[in-house]
Amino acid sequence: MRVWALRLAAVGAILSASIALFSLPPAGVETLAILMVGAWLLVYWFLRQEAQHQAQLENRVKTLAAENEVQTLDFARLRRRFISFAEGLPIPILIGDQDANLRFVNHTAYEWFGYRPLTGKSIIALTFCYDLYVLYLHAVQRRYQLTSEIVLSYPRERHVVASIWYLGDDGNTPLFAVALLDKSELVRLEQVRRDFVANVSHEFRTPLASIRSLAETLLHDGAMPPETRERFLQLIVQETERLARIADDLLVLSRAESLPPEKEPVDLAPIIRSVVQQVQGEAKEREVTIECELQEPLRLLASRDQMVQVLLNLLTNAIRYNKQGGHVWVRAAMRDGFVVVEVQDTGIGIPSSEIPRIFERFYRVDKTRSRDTGGTGLGLSIVKHIVESHGGRVEVESEYRVGSTFRVWLPVEESG
Repeated sequence: MRVWALRLAAVGAILSASIALFSLPPAGVETLAILMVGAWLLVYWFLRQEAQHQAQLENRVKTLAAENEVQTLDFARLRRRFISFAEGLPIPILIGDQDANLRFVNHTAYEWFGYRPLTGKSIIALTFCYDLYVLYLHAVQRRYQLTSEIVLSYPRERHVVASIWYLGDDGNTPLFAVALLDKSELVRLEQVRRDFVANVSHEFRTPLASIRSLAETLLHDGAMPPETRERFLQLIVQETERLARIADDLLVLSRAESLPPEKEPVDLAPIIRSVVQQVQGEAKEREVTIECELQEPLRLLASRDQMVQVLLNLLTNAIRYNKQGGHVWVRAAMRDGFVVVEVQDTGIGIPSSEIPRIFERFYRVDKTRSRDTGGTGLGLSIVKHIVESHGGRVEVESEYRVGSTFRVWLPVEESG
Protein backbone atom coordinates (compact mmCIF):
# COMPACT_ATOMS: atom_id res chain seq x y z
CA MET A 1 0.00 0.00 0.00
CA ARG A 2 2.84 2.40 0.83
CA VAL A 3 4.48 1.77 -2.57
CA TRP A 4 1.27 2.44 -4.47
CA ALA A 5 0.64 5.62 -2.40
CA LEU A 6 4.07 6.93 -3.35
CA ARG A 7 3.37 6.11 -7.01
CA LEU A 8 0.08 8.01 -6.96
CA ALA A 9 1.68 10.97 -5.18
CA ALA A 10 4.44 11.11 -7.78
CA VAL A 11 2.00 10.90 -10.69
CA GLY A 12 -0.18 13.61 -9.08
CA ALA A 13 2.81 15.85 -8.63
CA ILE A 14 3.81 15.41 -12.26
CA LEU A 15 0.28 16.24 -13.47
CA SER A 16 0.09 19.34 -11.23
CA ALA A 17 3.48 20.47 -12.45
CA SER A 18 2.45 19.94 -16.07
CA ILE A 19 -0.60 22.16 -15.59
CA ALA A 20 1.37 24.85 -13.78
CA LEU A 21 4.04 24.84 -16.48
CA PHE A 22 1.89 26.93 -18.79
CA SER A 23 1.22 29.74 -16.24
CA LEU A 24 4.76 30.32 -14.83
CA PRO A 25 7.42 32.82 -16.00
CA PRO A 26 10.47 31.43 -17.84
CA ALA A 27 12.66 31.13 -14.71
CA GLY A 28 9.93 29.21 -12.90
CA VAL A 29 9.37 27.06 -15.93
CA GLU A 30 12.99 25.90 -15.84
CA THR A 31 12.80 25.06 -12.16
CA LEU A 32 9.54 23.21 -12.60
CA ALA A 33 10.92 21.24 -15.54
CA ILE A 34 13.79 20.06 -13.35
CA LEU A 35 11.33 18.96 -10.67
CA MET A 36 9.24 17.11 -13.28
CA VAL A 37 12.29 15.20 -14.52
CA GLY A 38 13.14 14.28 -10.91
CA ALA A 39 9.59 13.08 -10.35
CA TRP A 40 9.67 10.96 -13.46
CA LEU A 41 13.00 9.42 -12.38
CA LEU A 42 11.54 8.69 -8.96
CA VAL A 43 8.54 6.96 -10.52
CA TYR A 44 10.84 4.93 -12.74
CA TRP A 45 12.95 3.87 -9.71
CA PHE A 46 9.87 2.83 -7.80
CA LEU A 47 8.56 0.84 -10.76
CA ARG A 48 11.88 -0.90 -11.20
CA GLN A 49 12.09 -1.76 -7.51
CA GLU A 50 8.57 -3.11 -7.66
CA ALA A 51 9.38 -5.24 -10.73
CA GLN A 52 12.47 -6.66 -9.01
CA HIS A 53 10.47 -7.38 -5.86
CA GLN A 54 7.76 -9.07 -7.94
CA ALA A 55 10.38 -11.17 -9.76
CA GLN A 56 11.90 -12.22 -6.42
CA LEU A 57 8.48 -13.22 -5.13
CA GLU A 58 7.78 -15.23 -8.27
CA ASN A 59 11.18 -16.97 -7.99
CA ARG A 60 10.55 -17.73 -4.32
CA VAL A 61 7.13 -19.18 -5.14
CA LYS A 62 8.65 -21.34 -7.87
CA THR A 63 11.41 -22.49 -5.50
CA LEU A 64 8.89 -23.37 -2.79
CA ALA A 65 6.73 -25.20 -5.33
CA ALA A 66 9.75 -27.16 -6.56
CA GLU A 67 10.81 -27.99 -2.98
CA ASN A 68 7.26 -29.06 -2.17
CA GLU A 69 7.18 -31.29 -5.24
CA VAL A 70 10.54 -32.83 -4.29
CA GLN A 71 9.29 -33.43 -0.73
CA THR A 72 6.09 -34.97 -2.08
CA LEU A 73 8.07 -37.26 -4.36
CA ASP A 74 10.45 -38.16 -1.51
CA PHE A 75 7.50 -38.94 0.75
CA ALA A 76 5.88 -41.05 -1.96
CA ARG A 77 9.21 -42.83 -2.55
CA LEU A 78 9.65 -43.50 1.17
CA ARG A 79 6.08 -44.77 1.39
CA ARG A 80 6.68 -47.13 -1.54
CA ARG A 81 9.91 -48.34 0.05
CA PHE A 82 8.17 -48.96 3.37
CA ILE A 83 5.33 -50.83 1.68
CA SER A 84 7.82 -52.86 -0.37
CA PHE A 85 9.84 -53.61 2.77
CA ALA A 86 6.76 -54.63 4.74
CA GLU A 87 5.40 -56.72 1.87
CA GLY A 88 8.70 -58.57 1.57
CA LEU A 89 8.91 -59.54 5.24
CA PRO A 90 8.25 -63.24 5.92
CA ILE A 91 6.17 -62.36 8.99
CA PRO A 92 2.71 -60.76 9.15
CA ILE A 93 2.79 -56.96 9.58
CA LEU A 94 -0.41 -55.06 10.46
CA ILE A 95 -0.86 -51.30 10.89
CA GLY A 96 -3.93 -49.87 12.58
CA ASP A 97 -5.26 -46.75 14.29
CA GLN A 98 -6.15 -46.13 17.93
CA ASP A 99 -9.47 -47.95 17.46
CA ALA A 100 -7.72 -51.10 16.16
CA ASN A 101 -9.02 -50.48 12.65
CA LEU A 102 -6.60 -51.71 9.99
CA ARG A 103 -4.77 -49.29 7.69
CA PHE A 104 -2.29 -51.74 6.15
CA VAL A 105 -1.94 -55.53 5.93
CA ASN A 106 1.11 -57.08 4.26
CA HIS A 107 1.19 -60.06 1.90
CA THR A 108 2.29 -62.57 4.54
CA ALA A 109 -0.62 -61.60 6.78
CA TYR A 110 -3.03 -62.23 3.92
CA GLU A 111 -1.38 -65.63 3.36
CA TRP A 112 -1.90 -66.44 7.04
CA PHE A 113 -5.45 -65.23 7.45
CA GLY A 114 -6.92 -65.36 3.94
CA TYR A 115 -7.36 -62.86 1.13
CA ARG A 116 -10.33 -60.59 1.70
CA PRO A 117 -10.89 -56.78 1.88
CA LEU A 118 -9.91 -55.68 5.37
CA THR A 119 -8.81 -52.04 5.21
CA GLY A 120 -10.84 -50.06 7.72
CA LYS A 121 -12.04 -53.16 9.56
CA SER A 122 -11.06 -54.17 13.07
CA ILE A 123 -7.97 -56.30 13.68
CA ILE A 124 -10.23 -58.90 15.22
CA ALA A 125 -12.00 -59.26 11.86
CA LEU A 126 -8.68 -60.41 10.38
CA THR A 127 -7.26 -62.61 13.14
CA PHE A 128 -10.39 -63.71 15.04
CA CYS A 129 -8.17 -63.51 18.14
CA TYR A 130 -9.55 -61.63 21.13
CA ASP A 131 -6.26 -61.90 23.06
CA LEU A 132 -4.42 -60.04 20.26
CA TYR A 133 -7.17 -57.41 20.19
CA VAL A 134 -6.85 -56.81 23.95
CA LEU A 135 -3.03 -56.60 23.70
CA TYR A 136 -3.42 -54.04 20.90
CA LEU A 137 -5.72 -51.85 23.01
CA HIS A 138 -3.26 -51.98 25.92
CA ALA A 139 -0.48 -50.83 23.57
CA VAL A 140 -2.70 -47.95 22.39
CA GLN A 141 -3.34 -46.83 25.96
CA ARG A 142 0.28 -47.03 27.08
CA ARG A 143 1.96 -45.85 23.86
CA TYR A 144 4.96 -48.18 24.21
CA GLN A 145 5.89 -51.57 22.85
CA LEU A 146 4.13 -54.63 24.25
CA THR A 147 5.16 -58.23 23.51
CA SER A 148 3.29 -61.37 24.46
CA GLU A 149 2.91 -65.01 23.43
CA ILE A 150 -0.49 -65.72 21.90
CA VAL A 151 -2.16 -68.77 20.40
CA LEU A 152 -4.00 -68.08 17.15
CA SER A 153 -6.74 -70.53 16.25
CA TYR A 154 -7.70 -69.22 12.77
CA PRO A 155 -7.32 -70.57 10.14
CA ARG A 156 -5.15 -73.12 11.99
CA GLU A 157 -3.50 -73.19 15.37
CA ARG A 158 -0.29 -71.17 15.61
CA HIS A 159 1.83 -70.26 18.61
CA VAL A 160 3.09 -66.71 17.96
CA VAL A 161 5.02 -63.93 19.66
CA ALA A 162 3.02 -60.73 19.06
CA SER A 163 4.79 -57.33 19.27
CA ILE A 164 2.81 -54.08 19.09
CA TRP A 165 4.37 -50.60 19.13
CA TYR A 166 3.54 -46.95 18.44
CA LEU A 167 4.49 -46.07 14.88
CA GLY A 168 3.72 -42.34 14.63
CA ASP A 169 0.88 -40.05 13.58
CA ASP A 170 -0.80 -39.83 10.21
CA GLY A 171 -2.18 -36.32 10.50
CA ASN A 172 -4.08 -36.42 13.78
CA THR A 173 -4.41 -40.21 13.80
CA PRO A 174 -1.88 -42.25 15.83
CA LEU A 175 -0.81 -45.47 14.13
CA PHE A 176 0.38 -48.72 15.70
CA ALA A 177 2.26 -51.63 14.11
CA VAL A 178 1.78 -55.34 14.86
CA ALA A 179 4.36 -58.04 14.07
CA LEU A 180 3.62 -61.75 14.51
CA LEU A 181 6.49 -64.24 14.82
CA ASP A 182 5.47 -67.87 14.37
CA LYS A 183 7.08 -70.17 16.94
CA SER A 184 4.81 -73.16 16.31
CA GLU A 185 7.71 -75.27 15.05
CA LEU A 186 9.76 -74.46 18.15
CA VAL A 187 6.81 -75.44 20.35
CA ARG A 188 6.41 -78.67 18.39
CA LEU A 189 10.12 -79.48 18.62
CA GLU A 190 10.10 -78.78 22.34
CA GLN A 191 7.17 -81.16 22.74
CA VAL A 192 9.01 -83.75 20.64
CA ARG A 193 12.07 -83.32 22.84
CA ARG A 194 10.05 -83.77 26.03
CA ASP A 195 8.30 -86.83 24.60
CA PHE A 196 11.62 -88.23 23.42
CA VAL A 197 13.24 -87.82 26.85
CA ALA A 198 10.20 -89.40 28.52
CA ASN A 199 10.19 -92.29 26.04
CA VAL A 200 13.93 -92.91 26.35
CA SER A 201 13.64 -92.86 30.13
CA HIS A 202 10.79 -95.34 29.98
CA GLU A 203 12.54 -97.61 27.47
CA PHE A 204 15.68 -97.76 29.61
CA ARG A 205 13.85 -97.95 32.92
CA THR A 206 11.96 -101.16 32.04
CA PRO A 207 14.96 -103.40 31.24
CA LEU A 208 17.02 -101.82 34.02
CA ALA A 209 14.27 -102.61 36.51
CA SER A 210 14.19 -106.21 35.25
CA ILE A 211 17.97 -106.52 35.49
CA ARG A 212 17.98 -105.10 39.01
CA SER A 213 15.18 -107.37 40.17
CA LEU A 214 16.83 -110.47 38.72
CA ALA A 215 20.25 -109.54 40.08
CA GLU A 216 18.86 -108.88 43.59
CA THR A 217 17.09 -112.24 43.52
CA LEU A 218 20.30 -114.00 42.52
CA LEU A 219 22.21 -112.10 45.20
CA HIS A 220 19.90 -112.90 48.10
CA ASP A 221 18.76 -116.43 47.19
CA GLY A 222 21.79 -118.62 47.75
CA ALA A 223 19.70 -121.82 47.62
CA MET A 224 18.35 -121.11 44.13
CA PRO A 225 18.38 -124.21 41.89
CA PRO A 226 21.02 -124.11 39.14
CA GLU A 227 18.48 -124.25 36.30
CA THR A 228 16.59 -121.26 37.78
CA ARG A 229 19.84 -119.36 38.23
CA GLU A 230 20.78 -120.04 34.62
CA ARG A 231 17.36 -118.87 33.41
CA PHE A 232 17.68 -115.67 35.43
CA LEU A 233 21.15 -115.05 34.01
CA GLN A 234 19.83 -115.57 30.48
CA LEU A 235 17.07 -113.03 31.18
CA ILE A 236 19.69 -110.53 32.40
CA VAL A 237 21.69 -111.07 29.19
CA GLN A 238 18.53 -110.56 27.09
CA GLU A 239 17.64 -107.32 28.87
CA THR A 240 21.24 -106.11 28.50
CA GLU A 241 21.15 -106.87 24.79
CA ARG A 242 17.86 -104.98 24.56
CA LEU A 243 19.51 -101.93 26.17
CA ALA A 244 22.39 -102.23 23.71
CA ARG A 245 19.98 -102.37 20.76
CA ILE A 246 18.17 -99.25 21.98
CA ALA A 247 21.48 -97.41 22.43
CA ASP A 248 22.68 -98.50 18.96
CA ASP A 249 19.43 -97.44 17.31
CA LEU A 250 19.53 -94.08 19.10
CA LEU A 251 23.04 -93.48 17.76
CA VAL A 252 21.97 -94.42 14.23
CA LEU A 253 18.94 -92.13 14.49
CA SER A 254 21.03 -89.27 15.87
CA ARG A 255 23.51 -89.55 12.98
CA ALA A 256 20.68 -89.69 10.44
CA GLU A 257 19.12 -86.53 11.89
CA SER A 258 22.24 -84.45 12.44
CA LEU A 259 24.77 -85.47 9.76
CA PRO A 260 24.35 -85.30 5.97
CA PRO A 261 24.74 -88.68 4.28
CA GLU A 262 28.14 -89.51 2.75
CA LYS A 263 26.91 -90.25 -0.75
CA GLU A 264 28.69 -92.32 -3.36
CA PRO A 265 27.63 -93.99 -6.61
CA VAL A 266 25.93 -97.28 -5.70
CA ASP A 267 23.88 -99.96 -7.43
CA LEU A 268 20.97 -100.78 -5.13
CA ALA A 269 20.16 -104.17 -6.69
CA PRO A 270 23.13 -106.11 -5.23
CA ILE A 271 22.65 -104.33 -1.90
CA ILE A 272 19.04 -105.56 -1.78
CA ARG A 273 20.14 -109.12 -2.57
CA SER A 274 22.78 -108.97 0.17
CA VAL A 275 20.28 -107.76 2.79
CA VAL A 276 17.74 -110.41 1.75
CA GLN A 277 20.42 -113.07 2.17
CA GLN A 278 21.26 -111.62 5.57
CA VAL A 279 17.68 -112.00 6.89
CA GLN A 280 16.98 -115.39 5.29
CA GLY A 281 17.90 -117.23 8.50
CA GLU A 282 15.30 -115.38 10.57
CA ALA A 283 12.74 -115.75 7.76
CA LYS A 284 13.21 -119.53 7.70
CA GLU A 285 12.81 -119.73 11.48
CA ARG A 286 9.45 -117.99 11.15
CA GLU A 287 8.55 -119.90 7.95
CA VAL A 288 8.33 -116.69 5.91
CA THR A 289 9.16 -116.79 2.18
CA ILE A 290 10.99 -113.82 0.60
CA GLU A 291 10.74 -113.13 -3.15
CA CYS A 292 12.65 -110.47 -5.09
CA GLU A 293 11.64 -108.65 -8.26
CA LEU A 294 14.47 -106.30 -9.18
CA GLN A 295 15.17 -104.15 -12.21
CA GLU A 296 18.88 -103.82 -12.91
CA PRO A 297 20.89 -101.71 -12.63
CA LEU A 298 19.52 -99.34 -9.94
CA ARG A 299 22.24 -96.69 -9.79
CA LEU A 300 22.03 -93.60 -7.61
CA LEU A 301 24.09 -91.47 -5.24
CA ALA A 302 23.56 -92.67 -1.69
CA SER A 303 25.23 -93.81 1.50
CA ARG A 304 25.75 -97.55 1.12
CA ASP A 305 25.62 -98.21 4.88
CA GLN A 306 22.42 -96.20 5.31
CA MET A 307 20.76 -97.99 2.41
CA VAL A 308 21.59 -101.30 4.10
CA GLN A 309 20.08 -99.94 7.34
CA VAL A 310 16.84 -98.91 5.57
CA LEU A 311 16.42 -102.25 3.83
CA LEU A 312 17.34 -104.21 6.94
CA ASN A 313 14.78 -102.38 9.08
CA LEU A 314 11.98 -102.78 6.52
CA LEU A 315 12.68 -106.47 5.87
CA THR A 316 13.09 -107.28 9.56
CA ASN A 317 9.71 -105.71 10.32
CA ALA A 318 8.10 -107.54 7.39
CA ILE A 319 9.38 -110.85 8.75
CA ARG A 320 8.76 -110.32 12.47
CA TYR A 321 5.24 -108.94 12.05
CA ASN A 322 4.25 -111.59 9.53
CA LYS A 323 2.21 -114.70 10.10
CA GLN A 324 3.58 -118.22 10.01
CA GLY A 325 3.89 -119.35 6.41
CA GLY A 326 3.60 -115.75 5.21
CA HIS A 327 5.27 -114.02 2.26
CA VAL A 328 7.44 -110.94 1.76
CA TRP A 329 7.96 -109.39 -1.68
CA VAL A 330 10.82 -107.01 -2.37
CA ARG A 331 10.45 -105.01 -5.58
CA ALA A 332 12.70 -102.28 -6.96
CA ALA A 333 12.59 -100.36 -10.24
CA MET A 334 13.30 -97.00 -11.84
CA ARG A 335 10.26 -94.73 -12.02
CA ASP A 336 10.09 -91.03 -13.02
CA GLY A 337 13.66 -90.24 -11.97
CA PHE A 338 13.43 -92.22 -8.74
CA VAL A 339 14.54 -95.62 -7.54
CA VAL A 340 11.38 -97.05 -5.98
CA VAL A 341 11.76 -99.88 -3.47
CA GLU A 342 8.69 -101.73 -2.19
CA VAL A 343 8.57 -104.17 0.71
CA GLN A 344 5.20 -105.93 0.87
CA ASP A 345 4.17 -108.48 3.49
CA THR A 346 1.18 -110.64 4.43
CA GLY A 347 1.50 -109.79 8.10
CA ILE A 348 -0.73 -108.36 10.81
CA GLY A 349 -1.19 -105.03 9.06
CA ILE A 350 -1.63 -101.61 10.64
CA PRO A 351 -4.98 -100.06 11.66
CA SER A 352 -5.64 -96.92 9.59
CA SER A 353 -5.84 -94.82 12.76
CA GLU A 354 -2.29 -95.82 13.68
CA ILE A 355 -0.60 -95.13 10.31
CA PRO A 356 0.10 -91.39 10.90
CA ARG A 357 2.11 -92.24 14.03
CA ILE A 358 4.17 -95.26 12.98
CA PHE A 359 7.26 -93.14 12.17
CA GLU A 360 7.38 -91.58 15.64
CA ARG A 361 10.22 -92.60 17.93
CA PHE A 362 9.39 -95.56 20.17
CA TYR A 363 5.87 -95.83 18.76
CA ARG A 364 4.67 -99.41 18.46
CA VAL A 365 1.39 -100.63 17.00
CA ASP A 366 1.62 -103.95 18.87
CA LYS A 367 3.74 -103.16 21.95
CA THR A 368 3.81 -106.71 23.34
CA ARG A 369 4.80 -108.33 20.05
CA SER A 370 7.42 -105.65 19.39
CA ARG A 371 9.21 -106.31 22.66
CA ASP A 372 8.91 -110.09 22.24
CA THR A 373 10.58 -109.85 18.82
CA GLY A 374 13.37 -107.60 20.11
CA GLY A 375 12.09 -104.37 18.52
CA THR A 376 13.12 -100.97 19.92
CA GLY A 377 10.38 -98.87 18.33
CA LEU A 378 13.00 -96.84 16.43
CA GLY A 379 13.30 -98.79 13.18
CA LEU A 380 10.75 -96.92 11.07
CA SER A 381 11.85 -93.56 12.48
CA ILE A 382 15.39 -94.39 11.31
CA VAL A 383 14.06 -95.36 7.86
CA LYS A 384 12.15 -92.09 7.52
CA HIS A 385 15.07 -89.86 8.52
CA ILE A 386 17.59 -91.65 6.32
CA VAL A 387 15.32 -91.55 3.26
CA GLU A 388 14.45 -87.88 3.79
CA SER A 389 18.14 -86.97 4.26
CA HIS A 390 18.64 -88.42 0.75
CA GLY A 391 15.86 -86.20 -0.61
CA GLY A 392 13.34 -89.04 -0.81
CA ARG A 393 10.10 -90.03 0.87
CA VAL A 394 8.41 -93.05 2.43
CA GLU A 395 4.83 -94.16 1.71
CA VAL A 396 2.73 -96.74 3.54
CA GLU A 397 -0.27 -98.76 2.44
CA SER A 398 -1.73 -101.17 4.96
CA GLU A 399 -4.85 -103.18 5.69
CA TYR A 400 -5.33 -104.51 9.18
CA ARG A 401 -4.87 -108.31 9.43
CA VAL A 402 -4.07 -108.46 5.68
CA GLY A 403 -0.63 -106.92 5.27
CA SER A 404 1.40 -103.78 4.61
CA THR A 405 3.43 -102.24 1.80
CA PHE A 406 6.24 -99.77 2.51
CA ARG A 407 7.37 -97.82 -0.55
CA VAL A 408 10.64 -95.85 -0.57
CA TRP A 409 11.34 -93.20 -3.25
CA LEU A 410 14.99 -92.23 -3.70
CA PRO A 411 15.97 -89.56 -6.28
CA VAL A 412 18.65 -90.38 -8.84
CA GLU A 413 19.15 -86.95 -10.49
CA GLU A 414 22.50 -86.38 -8.82
CA SER A 415 23.97 -89.63 -10.07
CA GLY A 416 24.23 -88.32 -13.63
